[in-house]
Amino acid sequence: MCISTNFAKIASLARGVFKTRLVLAAILVLAVGFGCKVSGARRAEGVSVVVKESRGGPVADTDMFAASLAYAAGLGRVGFAVVETAGAPRMHSGSGAVLGRARPSSNVIPLRQGLKKYRVQEGDTLSEIAAQFGISMDTLKWANPGVGNTIRPGDELTILPVTGFLYKVEEGDTLENLSARYGVSAALIIKYNPEYQKLLASPGEQMVLPYSKPENLWAYIRKASERLPNLNDYFSLPARGWNWGRLHYYNAVDIAAKCGDPIYASAEGIVTEESSGNYWNEGYGNVVVIRHANGTETVYAHTLKNLVVEGDYVLQGEKIALIGNTGNTDGPTGCHLHFEVHGAQNPFAVQ
Repeated sequence: MCISTNFAKIASLARGVFKTRLVLAAILVLAVGFGCKVSGARRAEGVSVVVKESRGGPVADTDMFAASLAYAAGLGRVGFAVVETAGAPRMHSGSGAVLGRARPSSNVIPLRQGLKKYRVQEGDTLSEIAAQFGISMDTLKWANPGVGNTIRPGDELTILPVTGFLYKVEEGDTLENLSARYGVSAALIIKYNPEYQKLLASPGEQMVLPYSKPENLWAYIRKASERLPNLNDYFSLPARGWNWGRLHYYNAVDIAAKCGDPIYASAEGIVTEESSGNYWNEGYGNVVVIRHANGTETVYAHTLKNLVVEGDYVLQGEKIALIGNTGNTDGPTGCHLHFEVHGAQNPFAVQ
């Protein structure tokens, strides 16, 4: 007998009685085992929830508690985000997003123009944060060029009120030409920039351009990185090879060389992360992350083999890994070092 008709009762009982991840998982597995299909989106206070399994297509409209059960059971990375509709907001899944816990108000600092500053908590991921605030991953990346995948508790992220990007006002900009240039209605620009007249009269100020993207992404990333401190003398070149010098996510350059060539610590510090095993690892493949005494961090990705482990203290110029082509690489051999700097300008970006 299918128990889907009684799922709401089960969910209600579980909220009050069952507290552990194990029991939550057992409830969901039981429901799935009986072949039940949970349907009927929960609609309350003008909000609709739709849950999506990131490795497949949509599952079914369900309530938020069912989504929590799926996540607790480890049956997939389940997520949601908020988008605007003609009526009330509608919550829907974001690709690869994780359904996360509520954000304590003490960790969210309101800024002007609807912007927020979010202080990273233990266990946070970029995809989870983007989903919780209802914005795209690209939006989060563009607004925080000096922060990489290796966010840690205490890091502060700029959060936009909507998917889009922060535009730096130039002399002669008008509401009309920005609307035409980026293909977004003037009404939407005004909505997310109540003080738009004051902003447009002040070159150098920043405006939120909703549902838009930078015209020249690489130039935008470079300009954003220039807001970071210049500590060029602090870092040394981490590998000998051809430095492409083109700045890309996250504040990174690629240095091409033969697979097996050495990679050196760009500055003295402690290894805070070491991942091997040739996993995809969000495109990084094998990676080493070093935290430095001045609070900056360097990332060495796509390695063939790591020669250090988490907790090791390394000196500047010490050999830490070998160049490889693990993760997301291309080209004839794919052999190169993806080198990131967090918290400062990347001194090896030349274009």
